[in-house]
Amino acid sequence: MTSGHGPYLRTLFLHPPSYEGFDGGAGSRYQARREIRSFWYPTWLAQPAALVPGSRLVDAPPADLTLEDIRPLAAEYELAVLHTSTPSFAHDVRVAEALKEKNPELRIGFVGAHVAVNPERALSASNAIDFVARNEFDFTIADVARGGRLETVLGLSYRSPGGIRHTPDRPVLEDMDTLPFVVDVYKRDLAIERYAIGYLLHPYVSLYTGRGCRSKCTFCLWPQTVGGHRYRTRSIEHVTAEIARAIRYFPQVREYFFDDDTLTDDLPRVEALARRLGKLGVTWSCNAKANVPYDTLKVLKDNGLRLLLVGYESGNQKILNNVRKGIRLDTARRFTRDAKELGIKIHGTFILGLPGETHDTIQETIRFAGDIDPHTIQVSIAAPYPGTELFRQATANGWLSGEALVDERGAQVSALSYPHLLSTEISRSTEEFYRRFYFRPRKIVAIAKEMVADRRVMQRRLREGREFLRFLTAHRGEEARRPADGLTRRPARLQVIVPVPREPATIVSVPAAVRAATNLAGLEDVERIVFWTEAGALPKSWRRYLTALSRPWTHVAAAGGSASLAKALEPGSPVLVIAPDTVPEPQGLRDLLARPIGEQPPTAWIWRGVPVAAYYSEPLMLLAHVERESEVFPHLKLLDAGTPRIEVAAERWNDASGVAGARVAERRLLGSLRRPSDGYLARFDRVLSVALSRALVRTAITPNVITALSLLVGLAGAVLLANTTVWMAELGSLLLWASAIFDGCDGEVARLRLLTSAFGARFDMATDDAIHLATFGAVVIHVHRGRPDLSLTGPAVSFLLGIMVSMVSVWWLINRLPPERRLGFKRVYERLASRDYIYLVMVLTAVSRLEWFLWAVAAGANLYWLSLWSWARATRAR
Repeated sequence: MTSGHGPYLRTLFLHPPSYEGFDGGAGSRYQARREIRSFWYPTWLAQPAALVPGSRLVDAPPADLTLEDIRPLAAEYELAVLHTSTPSFAHDVRVAEALKEKNPELRIGFVGAHVAVNPERALSASNAIDFVARNEFDFTIADVARGGRLETVLGLSYRSPGGIRHTPDRPVLEDMDTLPFVVDVYKRDLAIERYAIGYLLHPYVSLYTGRGCRSKCTFCLWPQTVGGHRYRTRSIEHVTAEIARAIRYFPQVREYFFDDDTLTDDLPRVEALARRLGKLGVTWSCNAKANVPYDTLKVLKDNGLRLLLVGYESGNQKILNNVRKGIRLDTARRFTRDAKELGIKIHGTFILGLPGETHDTIQETIRFAGDIDPHTIQVSIAAPYPGTELFRQATANGWLSGEALVDERGAQVSALSYPHLLSTEISRSTEEFYRRFYFRPRKIVAIAKEMVADRRVMQRRLREGREFLRFLTAHRGEEARRPADGLTRRPARLQVIVPVPREPATIVSVPAAVRAATNLAGLEDVERIVFWTEAGALPKSWRRYLTALSRPWTHVAAAGGSASLAKALEPGSPVLVIAPDTVPEPQGLRDLLARPIGEQPPTAWIWRGVPVAAYYSEPLMLLAHVERESEVFPHLKLLDAGTPRIEVAAERWNDASGVAGARVAERRLLGSLRRPSDGYLARFDRVLSVALSRALVRTAITPNVITALSLLVGLAGAVLLANTTVWMAELGSLLLWASAIFDGCDGEVARLRLLTSAFGARFDMATDDAIHLATFGAVVIHVHRGRPDLSLTGPAVSFLLGIMVSMVSVWWLINRLPPERRLGFKRVYERLASRDYIYLVMVLTAVSRLEWFLWAVAAGANLYWLSLWSWARATRAR
């Protein structure tokens, strides 16, 4: 029972896999999935790992490790220490149970604020948890790893034959220099490039120089549960020695972040630390309170400080007083002005839903953020974590809404609801906050300047922008499904089992199971997807599809038997099982699920005489006739005797299990690419683009590459069209036609390969506008060169003005609307705004009469936008 490093157990420190993109190592910040993919270092686990020789730290979320990746590790270790949090605790318990099932001799302990607050409840959650380390757990875990009896270890709660027992508390750690360096563990076990925070330079490294916070904020988790309110610090020599070692380990690091709750609590110390860091020549950032004096800020800036993370929380003084923030708004404003004057960037954090919050105070905070204008912001929702004063207030006053702290995606939701301010309004306000702060002209220009100045920043901001817009879109969808009154309801929600054979079928290069899951995830009644795989792990190539899935999903290997499946299913929630390699059409599913979920009897769905799906109102009904250790999934029993049957229309389902069925499904999918917005003449383009997309989808070319190619071809065509030589101008018009065909391909390939994104749609729209403007500019130049005798100033101005106003009008009145609302005259105007005009350009270029096009459009474009606005005004009046 000892490792190769002396009398220590072989020890695994684990941040368990949880929600996709879940940041459980967020320290005093909220543990949740972020608006953009970001991860803090698992410093609280790295610290005890540095005390245990031969240990290993595995941080699953940033490494994209799943439970199936982690499970085999159980056989290699004698002790596993899992860091948990309130939002992720249920997930983490399942991980512990899986590890214990793999290795029953493995001793498993939990650490973190959630279990420190109520260790008895944590231990009662599962027999897989052997012990819980309370409060500061570094040396507690080191003592456990030495293999001694648990009853001799201070600061421990553990399971014994006589029940749950608690040892005396461990004294608070006073000599912080006794803690070893965490960067040694980072170097040994972590890939630092996986850790990224939107407002920090990348790559970065974070660590602590002390623990505890002197502030008494009622909402802050760690000072009230683990760290305490006394600021205990490492010596400056100890900190700078670790930074010097980190410089040797990680020469690629661009910034160091000191994650102390408030590094500026001790002003003389932080000034002295800054001067030593200045001698090392590092760029650094830290947490600060919005009251640091100018002189101190100057010392910090002169010695490498780049950014301060500042918790403003609210723009209302009464709310700040309610939560004992200990700061005045006028002081915060002065501090912010001083920091900006010195060139120090600020990442401002705000919290909505604190006690005293109203609709008016939310608006006040949004205005305050705009006034002080920090470089970047983070908007959180007040989270009543157990162990905090906020939790005690919420319990005593009946503010708890009944919601969890995060939704099924791991994103934050409001667990507080007040009589005057419902939880739904608090949640919705976060999106409004972000939108009003970032979509200001001044902020857009500032971000654009950053991107132009640094190519790395441009690449990063474009990625983050895509993730941010995708997050807001998903958040808006979640809010739309919430009850308008904000009350918590938990109606029966459907969990769907998608079986995956050993050799899964594909439809246009995408696995049929992934297409089925995507269609199912689009239904409001579906809560989660469960993949049941005969081959074991899901192929890694599937992850790019599944990360975009709009519903949480999990994976169960057939090797675990039906018992594993039973653990994965939520008791009491109905189950839908579909046949392997079949893909239901979304509309067909909506028709079949027309009756409210939970009120349907067990039902089999029959398609062309074959059962393709079965509905069960309770998981036990599904598993009742299957042996517990059986690896044969009961899709073979989709049709039970006496079960009611529903016939499915032929066009509502696809079977890709055979070659003929896969071809039919492919033809149906290709046929669905025709869009109602296609122009009247451009429908011929769609025939050509679909044929081309059918070939492109089997290559590695991405939709955005096709969009870029369309732009390049279109711009080349515009350049040639501006020439007065007939054959060159005609070649230019042909290239513009080819560009229109490529423009159809990008969206088609995105839909065929399930690669649609908000960024791709915006890139496509911007490309269309650029080619429109280049084409019409080329027409003006062509006519001016070919007919210098004509006075074109008036027609050209009218031409270009009409085109630009028409483009803006179409975007504002039509393109902003969802497709289902673009009906009637909207559809007619949308079709007229397509690239139908390219056929006219081709004909008039061939007969050298392109000026006719200029005059016609000079009048027609202005009539177009005038009539569009007149129609919109008349519609609103009605």
